[in-house]
Amino acid sequence: MNDTISISKRTLKWVLLGLFIVVAALGVYMTRGPEQVSVESPVSKSNRVAQQAKSPATGGHAHGLPARVEPTGEGPVRYAMSEEAKMLAEVQTTEVKREKAVKKLRMVGMVIDAETRVATLTARIDGRLDEVFIDFTGVKVNKGDPMVTIWSPTLIKSQVELFESIRSGDVEGVIRGAEEKLIQYGMTKEQVKRIRENKKPELYVTLRAPISGIVMKKNAVLGQFVKEGQDMFVINDLSHVWVKLDAYEPDLPWIRYGQEVTFTTPSFPGKTFKGKVIFIEPVLEMETRTVKVRVDAENPDYELKPHMFVNAELEAEMDDQGRVIKPEWVGKYICPFDPKEVSDVPGTCPKTKQPLQPATAYGYSGVENPVLPLVVPETAVLFTGKRSLVYVEVANQNQPTYEQREVVLGPRAGNKYVISGGLKEGERVVVKGNFEIDSSVQISGQPSMMNPVEPAEGMKASETATAPDAHSGHETPGQESKAPIQKAPETEKDPHSAHGKEEQ
Repeated sequence: MNDTISISKRTLKWVLLGLFIVVAALGVYMTRGPEQVSVESPVSKSNRVAQQAKSPATGGHAHGLPARVEPTGEGPVRYAMSEEAKMLAEVQTTEVKREKAVKKLRMVGMVIDAETRVATLTARIDGRLDEVFIDFTGVKVNKGDPMVTIWSPTLIKSQVELFESIRSGDVEGVIRGAEEKLIQYGMTKEQVKRIRENKKPELYVTLRAPISGIVMKKNAVLGQFVKEGQDMFVINDLSHVWVKLDAYEPDLPWIRYGQEVTFTTPSFPGKTFKGKVIFIEPVLEMETRTVKVRVDAENPDYELKPHMFVNAELEAEMDDQGRVIKPEWVGKYICPFDPKEVSDVPGTCPKTKQPLQPATAYGYSGVENPVLPLVVPETAVLFTGKRSLVYVEVANQNQPTYEQREVVLGPRAGNKYVISGGLKEGERVVVKGNFEIDSSVQISGQPSMMNPVEPAEGMKASETATAPDAHSGHETPGQESKAPIQKAPETEKDPHSAHGKEEQ
């Protein structure tokens, strides 16, 4: 019993000792801890401010080297850096030049029938088909080949009328009218001549192929009685085919009527076919966001077949006015329905009788030596979605200095951009390291790629974020504004520091 009581007292003693130590520790923390945290020597605090000034988070250069942003009022922002910073950032520039802007477009498409090379053989009179020479579709026929033989009472009656006109001595005009009537019914001039010579009507008339091509449809059956206007055969001339290509919106400035297109098909690996653009559809397809470009291609060996897939390429060169350069068409006049019809003088198309149009009407350059456009490498341009920025090297400066410039971009030509406005020939633009320069400009509160604010607002935001004193950001005229290095504010008196000194 005594042992139990003695053990309990010993345990109680240790518990009370532990509680005392905990309470003492809490008391020391509450009384001494805040003072120790707030006390900082002037030397250590100045070092901390200097380190923050060099840090990118407080507006310093990304490499911790001397740099500054020069506000120019309402003008463009300029960024100056040391030679060491330029080397670390690997800044590279190139000259803005007038060069060839050549674009190679790649498109996909499909071979289709040429709508202008389709013909139908129809019955011109009522009659019975006594002979059908073409038994199935897919047969190749030549123009003038016999297709069917038709017997028609109307045809026999018209021949009798011709004989009566000749026998009665009618005027030549009446006789010619009777002959023309037989020709319109499907007889040839040779048949009509033979009828007049033999003075005997022919009971049958042979209808012949109107064009050379492939029989795509056959509706004629032996012994069938056909009506006037009924289709019997549909023939497609596949010696020329169309290729319908899909062109995306950014490619449209480079495509013109009459341009040459090369394409390949998986059916003939290694073989290249050629064609010319004959039509650009005026409507954009909503489903594919593409515009159909129609190409006419020769197909003498009938290798290209409708519904084949193709991969096409088109190469174009543009001048400084956005017009496509085609030297062979300078000063020429072109048929609007056939780009092969080219003339040196105004006139009309031989087939369509439409007036020829000057090449400039189709977006081509009209001078022999056009002015080439200004181009810059694609790496020189910073995009924001609405704006495009470049950094231009400023000449005759003590330090490498770069000026922020907003530019107007033209079409993209390979790995270059055509510049429509904002740059001059001979200026040098940053092609490597421009993103780091823009980041430092943005950190300093100036307008940048992703922060398109006014310079005054940017300076105000920078002062508010880095200087508690409202007057610390003002500078005298002519003094450089060192955005990365801000003057450290004076050490404010900590309300707890006085207690610390008194206790000391």
